Formats: sequence, structure tokens, C-alpha cells
Amino acid sequence: EKKFGAEWFTRIGEFSGWSGLAKVLLVAGKKNKLAGLAESRASTANTAIGLTPEGKLWALNEGGSPFRFRLDEQGRPVSIGYDTLGGTLQENMSAHPKMDAQTGEIFFHGRVLGKKKFYASRVVDGRMTDQAMLSVHDGFHHDMFITENYVVIVDGSMKFGPEAIVKQKPLWMFEPERKLRFGIWPRSEKKMTPESFQWIEAPEAAEIVHTMFGYDEDRKIILWTPLGRQDDGNETGILGGIGDLKMHRVVIDVAKGSAEIQAVSGSHLKTEFPRVRDDRIGRRARYGYSGLQGAGEFDFVGVLKWDFEECRLVSEIRFPPGVIGGEPVFVPAGEGEDEGYVAMFLWNSKTRESTFALFDFRTLSSEPVVELVVPDHDVPLGFHALWITEEQFQKQLALS
Repeated sequence: EKKFGAEWFTRIGEFSGWSGLAKVLLVAGKKNKLAGLAESRASTANTAIGLTPEGKLWALNEGGSPFRFRLDEQGRPVSIGYDTLGGTLQENMSAHPKMDAQTGEIFFHGRVLGKKKFYASRVVDGRMTDQAMLSVHDGFHHDMFITENYVVIVDGSMKFGPEAIVKQKPLWMFEPERKLRFGIWPRSEKKMTPESFQWIEAPEAAEIVHTMFGYDEDRKIILWTPLGRQDDGNETGILGGIGDLKMHRVVIDVAKGSAEIQAVSGSHLKTEFPRVRDDRIGRRARYGYSGLQGAGEFDFVGVLKWDFEECRLVSEIRFPPGVIGGEPVFVPAGEGEDEGYVAMFLWNSKTRESTFALFDFRTLSSEPVVELVVPDHDVPLGFHALWITEEQFQKQLALS
């Protein structure tokens, strides 16, 4: 678009009414071909940031392959290009691949909307070694999770329907007859194949957008995640017919082939963008955190801290009136489970000022440890963020 001198690719906001349907069916794909780009090379790469075990920085959007960039000595982003993983990846990657810092593996899922193409994949030493084509519903499929012994695909209750665009309804609508289910792959298997996945269905319809944390013990997988149920009155945003997302604990019994959805202390609160310490993914953690949602879809008015061992909400921060925050991100300050800070950008609608704030994660005091004004800039809130250490910064800097 920079070379062309004008907008070229269609945006999701254009998919409304009859003209929106025409763009979905007739225009979007043809524009890629006219530009000489494969579908996986036309992503906006604007949803999330990932850091691979070998130190590569990725900008991610599920509509394409990961877009690699690096930060220069002054911290400015420099584009490198789409990462094909040494020529082994030619398809889309989800916005939330799971990095196992202990084994160096990366697990991800991907799909092509409207073409019933969905797959789960594994990356080892910077190359995709496994890809299993899976049969799933035409749903949302935004996130997945891993534990020490399992990779788990989430197949929720949303249904993709481009015909809804004509009625100016969301692209995905809740399907109450479609129960939430999980595709489970044991990491002890040598190869990821469709036959090696075990599918376990929950007793009810529900949708998961972002998972917080999963772990396993005695062939039971414990997932903490915001979860939404049917709400026919909600037909705004991207997902329609779904109620507020609230924290739940899901117990998946691999041996019995069953799943149970449990409410926890704090399940009455509307919450999203859940996280744990990045170095705990695929292992055990005690604490997680998430954004407390306000009136807007992603306008966070506070931060919630969760205790996985005691199955409860530990504490919460609520921002002053008129202040909203972006995604809360953990900044480690030691090896302790909650030794560190929650970092986030804040927007004060009264002073019209953006700030960067650090909150003590151990005490979760509403008073920031430090709050820095962002001079001459308004930082847009939304989507996902990543904190990297000085060591990680130097490692990515050294990569070609």
C-alpha cells in the first residue's frame, strides 16, 4: 500500500451490507492475486507479538504467516519480512502460537476462513516438522493452549457466516446446538497426525476467545479461561449472540473422555486478555492475571489477579474514573511466582493523556509503582503486547 500510494487490501470493517458480502466473496482474494501475493502474505500482522525460543520477533495476525521484524539499537522496529520457517511454512499461523521455553518447541494452529482448512502444527529448531489437518466446526478458533504433556485445540460454539453481513450482523454468531469441545494431542506422540488427536466434548455450548493457562496432572487437564455462553440480545462487534466473557475453570479428564466447566470465585466479573508469566507456559504456575472489562469491548478499567491453587480471585485493581487501560503484561523482576510487575498503557479521557504504568503484581496496589507520561503521543489501546528483557533484546539484535 505504501508503494501503491493508497489503500488496497480490504479491512474487516468493510464487511457490512451487500457490498460487504461482495467484498468477502469476490474482491478480497482477487486483490491478493492482482498484487502478486499469496493469501498468507497479505496479513495486516497487527494482532499480537511473539518472541520465538531462538529470539526472533514476530508480528502476528491469523490471516497470514508471522511477519518478522527486529528492534534496532534505539528500540525502533525494522521490518524483515514474512517468516517461512526455512521454507517449511506457506500457510497462515494463528495470532497466539505457544512457545515452550523449556523444550524450544512452538505449537500453533491455522486456518483459511470459508475453505474448511484447519491444521495444528509443531515447530522445532525454527522449522515446521509436523502438521495435522483436523476436522473442526467453521468457528472462531482464535486461541489454543499447551501443558507439559498435551497440546489442546479449542473448538467453540461460534459459527462463521458471511451471509450475516447482508443483515449487518457479526461475522460469527453463537450456535447453541454446537457444544464446546477440545482436541487433545499427547506430546509423547512422536508425530502429530489427525488420528493422534482425542476429541472431548463439554456438556454445553460455550466459546473461548483467549485462554489464560493450562496445566495437567494425573491425566487431567486444568484450563483457566474466560468463557462466554449464549446471549441472543448481543449482536454487536465481531462475535454475536454471546454473553460476557467471565473466568472459569475447565477440567478435562483425558482418561474418561469428559469435560466439566466450573465457576470460580470472581466468575461474576467480565474479564478478558488473560495472561501468565511467559516462562511458565507449558509448565506450572500459581498466579494469572486478566483485564477487568468496562462498558467497551476492550476498555479495561482494572486488573484481576487469580490463584490457580486456591481457585479464586486474589485481588484487583480498579483505575480512577475516566481511566482505561490496554492489555496487562507481566514484567518479571525475579524468579518468584509473582515477583514482578504488571505493565500497561493507560488513557485518561479527562486529561487526554497517555501514560505507561507499572503495578506491583505481588501486592496489586491500585497505586502504580511508577507512571510515566508518554510525551506528544496518544497510544491506541487494544490487541496484544509483549515485554522482552535486555537479554532477549540483545539476542534478537544479534540475529540476522
